Amino acid sequence: MMRKFLQFFLLAALTLNLCTGLHAKAQNMNSSAIDDTVDVVSYAINLSIVNLSSQQIQGMTEVRFTTPLSSISHLPLALKQLQVDSVKTENDEHLNFSHIGDNLRIQLYQPLSAGDTNLVRIYYQGVPFHELWGGFHFSGSYAFNLGVGFESIPHNLGKAWFPCNDNFTDRAFYEYRIRVENDKLAVCGGLLRSVSTMCDGTKEFFWKSDRSLPTYLASVAVGPYVMLTDTFPGTEQDIPITWFVRPQDTARVNGSFQNLKEIAQNYETCFGPYPFQRIGFTGTALGAMEHAENIAYPNGSINGGLSDEWLYAHELSHMWFGNKVTCASDADMWLNEGWARWCETLYREHLYGEATARNNMRSLAREVLRYAHISEGGYLPLSPMPSNLTYGTHVYDKGGMVTHALRGYLGDSLFFNGIRAYLDEFAYQPASSYDLRDFLSQYTGTDLTGFFDFHVFGPGYNHVSVDSFHVTPAGSHVDVEVFVRQKLKGAELPAENCRSELAFMSSDRIVETRTITFSGWQGSSVFQLPFEPALVMADLYERNGDATTDNYQTIRATGLFDFPDTYFKMDVINPGDSAFVRVTHHWVAPDGMLEPRPGLTLSDYRYWSVEGIFPEGFQATGRFTYNRGNALDNNLITSSADSLVILFRPGAGQEWQSVPFTRQGPWQLGIIYVPNLLPGEYTLAVWDELFVNAGSQEPGNTSFLKIAPNPATYMTEIILAKPEAGRLTIHDSTGRVIYFREVSTGDKSIRMNTSGFSNGSYLVNFVSAQGKKYVARLIIAR
Repeated sequence: MMRKFLQFFLLAALTLNLCTGLHAKAQNMNSSAIDDTVDVVSYAINLSIVNLSSQQIQGMTEVRFTTPLSSISHLPLALKQLQVDSVKTENDEHLNFSHIGDNLRIQLYQPLSAGDTNLVRIYYQGVPFHELWGGFHFSGSYAFNLGVGFESIPHNLGKAWFPCNDNFTDRAFYEYRIRVENDKLAVCGGLLRSVSTMCDGTKEFFWKSDRSLPTYLASVAVGPYVMLTDTFPGTEQDIPITWFVRPQDTARVNGSFQNLKEIAQNYETCFGPYPFQRIGFTGTALGAMEHAENIAYPNGSINGGLSDEWLYAHELSHMWFGNKVTCASDADMWLNEGWARWCETLYREHLYGEATARNNMRSLAREVLRYAHISEGGYLPLSPMPSNLTYGTHVYDKGGMVTHALRGYLGDSLFFNGIRAYLDEFAYQPASSYDLRDFLSQYTGTDLTGFFDFHVFGPGYNHVSVDSFHVTPAGSHVDVEVFVRQKLKGAELPAENCRSELAFMSSDRIVETRTITFSGWQGSSVFQLPFEPALVMADLYERNGDATTDNYQTIRATGLFDFPDTYFKMDVINPGDSAFVRVTHHWVAPDGMLEPRPGLTLSDYRYWSVEGIFPEGFQATGRFTYNRGNALDNNLITSSADSLVILFRPGAGQEWQSVPFTRQGPWQLGIIYVPNLLPGEYTLAVWDELFVNAGSQEPGNTSFLKIAPNPATYMTEIILAKPEAGRLTIHDSTGRVIYFREVSTGDKSIRMNTSGFSNGSYLVNFVSAQGKKYVARLIIAR
């Protein structure tokens, strides 16, 4: 795989010249230059990086630009931290300029009219800017840039090493002449056109690209690199591959990148031909960053194994999502990062199969649904995203979920054909979420307004469940009417034109799928099937990106079975013949009690459903995880005094009921064991501590407490059978404590003014200092 250094120079020299068609297309797009004044056509960046110990650079950048306006007299650019020495025209005439903060304002030699082009040369030097991640870094004998900053707002950091129109929308062409010490190489985007030995013993590397880019995708890296090369047989042409790595990493490249070509081929199949001239990776102390044709890739990820394969698959996918088509602003960064995150699942599907891909997306969804709103201060829409969260969990991970859901919504044929057409339509241009919505709606013939309004422009997540189904024989087939319901997590209004894939399973486990579309909270539809279903499941194959994480298995043996990402395991005691079991962890609140019970509070965050086809004799114990920390049950379990229980109901519309269970672990974290597990729904709940060991969940042991009058109007008296110290509480029908009193040893009765109590039933609890528990019911009736 490794070839001699000069061989690649000869290969590069044979590449095509600049593509004038691409140039024209890039310059005809709508520009959004600084102050909407200019559109940069090209940058010629000349840098001298010959003394890395000084951590300084010297540069001269030629900026060729045009304007859509009439009579502009100045050129506004950005340059951060570096010092401008002078500015000249193409004819070497000095120009006046001001450089205040990041803003470089150049007075033109004469005003320009709309459509005119001009060129200026800016000479500068100094210590370039970097933050913790982005900017221009020196690391020992290496130097490199990372084109965006996570801390800097705006995030674009082309201005850290050359004067530019630094935003996501202004695209230009680049050439780079980088002068370095004789023992070092310089690598940039595009193809290497020449290497020249200078009279002072340094070398100048000349790189040139024929694809237009926004400034954050321009790149340079310098160091004692070793270059490895290969070729990817693309669908339209052979694409050179380069790795510039540290000498000690050369032997590790093959192992880490062994599947690179297959991943690139998968992306070409899905998204169209590779859109640049070269596939390039350059080892850096920090990364990863999707610089066009020159991905900055962490040295530590070149480890000889596949542990970080996902990372370069992510960065490579940016050549289509982000580099070929760039988000129109940082507020739409999910179009770059969310799609690249989803590609981490797509490549796994191709390389390792659908099960592996589902596992990846499921674990991603679990963490988004569990924690994204906590870590980022609320449930957020993907667009517009606040600038301080441009590179946050919602953008990457919820963005990946929504991309996955869009694929499920459209189906593979419409989705992939539509995405290829979208990438071609907006090639080498910026695009917004509205552009994507409108183009795909028109191209696929599917109105995506409802999908985008809810999943992209709105906060939160939706959830679709099957409430019930009804079968009507109809000759050689059956008609199955399915009733579904939509719930919400972090949103207020249900999705319009909501779609969910339904899986119909026969008793002998034949599965057919159909899609239901409905608007609002509830919906129903009739489907014609060749068999009578024993089971109807929403989103069995996890294509909808909703507020669930689920898993299914066919069980033929005894033992402990894990259902990953559902916080559930099943200890099978007798599998019978064999069982199909699906467990869903619902990231929404369960339905409430049909008749509220005093002192009982259900989880407001999650519940489980267990469904399947269970043969005669099947017996299993369910293991349900509770966790006060880890952003799971912290709203439900508030103290060691809470009495955690699990409730069960056979299905929607039925009452929650107690089931036998045992609990293992401290009050904050542990497992609830439910023997003789039944199909249905399960939820965690908290009883007042009186009911920790109560088998019936009904008030009992009332002889210690007497209440008179009862029913009461405005006054009543609670009488203790014997004087005993303890704590008296009264709970309303929702379980909320509305009265609290510490009782002394000598207190025989407590008189109460109940005028502030509403009519209804209340639970009176007394817990003695020795831990004995008593309960009675108080009725207020006026």
